[in-house]
Amino acid sequence: MVTITGVEMHSPAYKKGILPGDELVSINGHLIFDVLDYRFYLTEKTVCLSLLRDHCSREVTLHKKEYEDIGLTFASFLMDEKKRCSNACVFCFVDQNPPGMRESIYFKDDDTRLSFLHGSYVTLTNCKDKDVERIAAMHISPLRVSVHSTRPELRCKLLGNRYGGNVSERLLFLTNQGIEVHCQIVLCKGLNDGAELDRTLTDLLRLEHPPASIAVVPAGLTKHRDNLYPLTPFTPEECRRVIRQVAKYQEKTLSQRGTRCVWAADEFYTRGGVPHPPKEGFYEGYPQLDNGIGLLASFEQEVEDALKTCKAGKSRKISLATGEAAASFLSAMVA
Repeated sequence: MVTITGVEMHSPAYKKGILPGDELVSINGHLIFDVLDYRFYLTEKTVCLSLLRDHCSREVTLHKKEYEDIGLTFASFLMDEKKRCSNACVFCFVDQNPPGMRESIYFKDDDTRLSFLHGSYVTLTNCKDKDVERIAAMHISPLRVSVHSTRPELRCKLLGNRYGGNVSERLLFLTNQGIEVHCQIVLCKGLNDGAELDRTLTDLLRLEHPPASIAVVPAGLTKHRDNLYPLTPFTPEECRRVIRQVAKYQEKTLSQRGTRCVWAADEFYTRGGVPHPPKEGFYEGYPQLDNGIGLLASFEQEVEDALKTCKAGKSRKISLATGEAAASFLSAMVA
């Protein structure tokens, strides 16, 4: 049951007399708990809304176009509270934020709804069987899953959660149900790299329906790591080793499936002093762009495309602010 906070003027809901403060109980007999329930069951051309007003129930039937919105608004876009992360990851970036920032900076979410709607990554550790079954039933796809390791005891250690070891079973179920899954592996030196990375990639690629893409990214480390797990950054040689390791899987999957499927983050190339892969074709549509996979190649292509449309004019001096990791790349771009 969700409280309605607003009704758009002249909308189907407005014309039926639905008011702010009414509580939406169900649509066509299906209980409504959040935005996924609401959007999924609202697609029908005829919808029967069960409502509560001042503790009195009433039903409203609306006839509309398929997928047409009926004009209701709610307190939040999720129509529910965000699900808080139940993990204590050894590499958690939120734990490495400086003190004194706004409260939302320190909120850790692990919400499959946000993964579907906004592309954030989830560990699935706070999903019950019924939650996973709902993902399949509603075909909530694509989904982005933080895997990190397929060895149960190691994944539990990485997540700081003794219930975090069943990711392989979850992925097998979801992919067999036709859910498109994109995976990430946050690589922590001395924990899930080397042979452990081989095991994880092998397990993922052996699934009957393998992930659509897999990102291998280094753990982000800041200077605010007091009393946290002692992680250290990858050296240039170690970065090159990761690139070579990932390349073996790229070659194999490219020959077998016609896709590289696995990519190493741009940071491995930058820190390793390795030229970035060509922007033409290598990243196959950039399925992991928001994860720092092909970000520099995409930026280079965008700049080249923009320059083609620029008209010659007066030269001028500009300043670019960037982090140390991308400084050499941007310097070469503007040289």
